[in-house]
Amino acid sequence: MNVVPHSVPPDSNTMKTTLPYNRKYVIFAVYEVLDKNGAEYEKTDASTILAEMSVYGNLSRFSVSVNEQETGTEITVTMIHPCEGLSASGVQRSVTAVADSILQYLENDLEINRLKA
Repeated sequence: MNVVPHSVPPDSNTMKTTLPYNRKYVIFAVYEVLDKNGAEYEKTDASTILAEMSVYGNLSRFSVSVNEQETGTEITVTMIHPCEGLSASGVQRSVTAVADSILQYLENDLEINRLKA
């Protein structure tokens, strides 16, 4: 899997990554991860999902956007409302955890399971 992380400021509440997968697979993975984690979510437009979910025991609100680019599908995870008292590094860890869960789902479903077949 060739994942291209994008540069964001170290104190950012956002993580962007370009994935080598079709947009529909990435969107499916987002919903699967949200459902698996018991998130409450709503689709705001064709590319963005707002979700409230607990990460490391902290209930926060996230925005997950999926956009097709020339080089692949870009996924952007942003914490839009952190749990009260969550530190900047806690925000970064939570955003990374959500993004990593989606990436891991895709890797497991599209790469590893293909090898087992």
